[in-house]
Amino acid sequence: MASRSRKDGSGFLTGTNSTGLTDTISSERIQFTDSLTNEEIEKLINEKHSPEDNTDFAVDVLLTITETIIDHATRDSLVSDILKDANAPYEKVPSINDSFISPLCILKSICCEISSCKDRARSGEEISIQIRRAVIFDKLKPYPWEAKAVLALAAFALEYGDFWHLAQLYGQCNQLTDSVTTLKRVPDVKAPLKKREGEVLELNRLIKDTLEVTRLICKVEALYIHNRTEDAPTLYAAVECIPICVFWTITAIVACAAKVTDLTSDEEMPHDLPDVVPKIERIREKLNKLHGTCVKEIDLAKSCKRLHRKMVDAQRTLKITEVINTLILFTDNGKLPVISVGSNEEVKSETFAELVKENSVLFYISSLENITDDDISDLIQVYDEIQKNNRKWRMVWIPIVEDWTKNQNEKFEKWGSKMPWYKVRFLSSIVIKYLEQEWSYTGIAMSMVMDPRGQRQFHNALDLIRRHKNKFFDILDLNVSVIESIFGNMKNKKLEEWSKDDTKCIFLYGDMDESWINELKKKVEEAKDTIKDFGMSIELHRVEGNEAKALWSGIGSLLTDYLGQVEYKTVKKELCQLLSDKNHGEWVIVSQGYDLITSGHPATICDVLKIMSQWKQDESKTSRKTSTFGNYFQEDHKTITQTSDHNYCCEFSISGNPPKNLDCPVCGRSMKTTPIIRYKCCHGATETSH
Repeated sequence: MASRSRKDGSGFLTGTNSTGLTDTISSERIQFTDSLTNEEIEKLINEKHSPEDNTDFAVDVLLTITETIIDHATRDSLVSDILKDANAPYEKVPSINDSFISPLCILKSICCEISSCKDRARSGEEISIQIRRAVIFDKLKPYPWEAKAVLALAAFALEYGDFWHLAQLYGQCNQLTDSVTTLKRVPDVKAPLKKREGEVLELNRLIKDTLEVTRLICKVEALYIHNRTEDAPTLYAAVECIPICVFWTITAIVACAAKVTDLTSDEEMPHDLPDVVPKIERIREKLNKLHGTCVKEIDLAKSCKRLHRKMVDAQRTLKITEVINTLILFTDNGKLPVISVGSNEEVKSETFAELVKENSVLFYISSLENITDDDISDLIQVYDEIQKNNRKWRMVWIPIVEDWTKNQNEKFEKWGSKMPWYKVRFLSSIVIKYLEQEWSYTGIAMSMVMDPRGQRQFHNALDLIRRHKNKFFDILDLNVSVIESIFGNMKNKKLEEWSKDDTKCIFLYGDMDESWINELKKKVEEAKDTIKDFGMSIELHRVEGNEAKALWSGIGSLLTDYLGQVEYKTVKKELCQLLSDKNHGEWVIVSQGYDLITSGHPATICDVLKIMSQWKQDESKTSRKTSTFGNYFQEDHKTITQTSDHNYCCEFSISGNPPKNLDCPVCGRSMKTTPIIRYKCCHGATETSH
């Protein structure tokens, strides 16, 4: 019976086609002239990538089997042992999941494509790696990226491992083994191997690198599936480069197959591996670095979550000692931070919390690069005020340093010598990450106040300290009113004098055209008699130019000062409303003495002035005392605004280090924030309704 010819040729090492091994491999050359850019590669492989749901198989098990084959087939001593006819060492067989079913059909199909023994090679035509690679990508089109790499490598390992397995057993087992090796002409390749043992070792290094790249591809994919990119920012970049890595992995596999055939030929002239070798090395290094960074970021995120949980529990105790011990003494490597005071007098970490017990703590947080002498000078004034008045306060400097080099330690000593308060060195990287996430530390120097119960107060007290120096505690005690503060910031003597008189109602206005200004003046004139009944007079003042800049910067700064303070809720509402009114165009601010009455659009202010003559008939507004005027005006303005066309969403933006959440001053709902820290609330209505 005539033998049936095989349409796909023989395996790349077995040489079972009719012409024999040496007839085909003697005319084969490795052709590798890829000069594709990453963009061209992505376009090429994306056209050949269409994952389907019915292609699932145990990729991890197949990779484990492939690793076992390659680890043994690329052992440095294997070739020399075979040439010496040394016995194969006894090895324990690794356990493999009994339920695993090998994807043998696709593996054999890929083997045919990476085979060097193609019929067309008889004509002396060079073997094109690019053509084989394209066909392999077509066959692997329905598989996910990591499965493509594993299947291609497993197909190569199937043939490569089979060859070395037979070569290792030849002459040592039985007639069946020897007969199979003879048919596959394994004994015939010993002679050329003697001359090219060094090239085999070089090839094995490429195979090992390709295996490592495949491992890393699978590891990165596993990280991506089981973790959030928010926890590991580098993970997205790592996943994005996987298609390119798979492209070069399959390229390397095809090149390795062609090189194997070249090595087993009887030609004297050796052929170098193509430039895929350095490419795979660079990919392995890059992917290994990305994977390592991802693992560190994920571990860091998990530790941060653990610290966050501990901090929540500590703050529930309402004891600052518990909070300080949890935050400052948290460690991921068993090494506690070093705490010192004054001229580097060391304080035991374990007893530090007791030293701040029942005190408020002012934390100064900075890098060693953005600290300034001006900040230290301002903080020293605050420190002196604490010492002078025996206030129950402690100050702590937390330098943010990831890597404590000799240079960083010298900088710490330099700046620390200027600070008489507590200093923390070698803070855990986990705590640093926590400060970035929970305390909004962005690399810019900041200060945060913690009360004796361990609760955070001012999110960034440093701006307050820079402006008020040793008057910092007056602001905390609310000894300065909103109007007094913003008028003082405007440096207008006339306004400052008016604000000292409770019988004067001051109307500040701006960003208005002449028609609105005339309307406001007209309504004030019409309401003059009613105002006199309260023993009051109205003063109008237009704010523009540099004075307007001073007004709004003062309001913004004051709001930043009081953000995060529960006890200053009323003040914050007033300031938020002022900023929102300014954001919507024309605005009027109404005050009486140092008290802020209200603010809003000139239309709603004019409506209040218009109905003021009706107050005499209103039984709820019978009192004509100076002290009641502001309340009446405020109540009417609130009622009118709720039903007017100027009941805008509350919307404004502020600078500095604002909190992530802020309640609306009108309805109390939490306002939405944007990346530029703009707060907005429509009081329950849809945004399009305003």
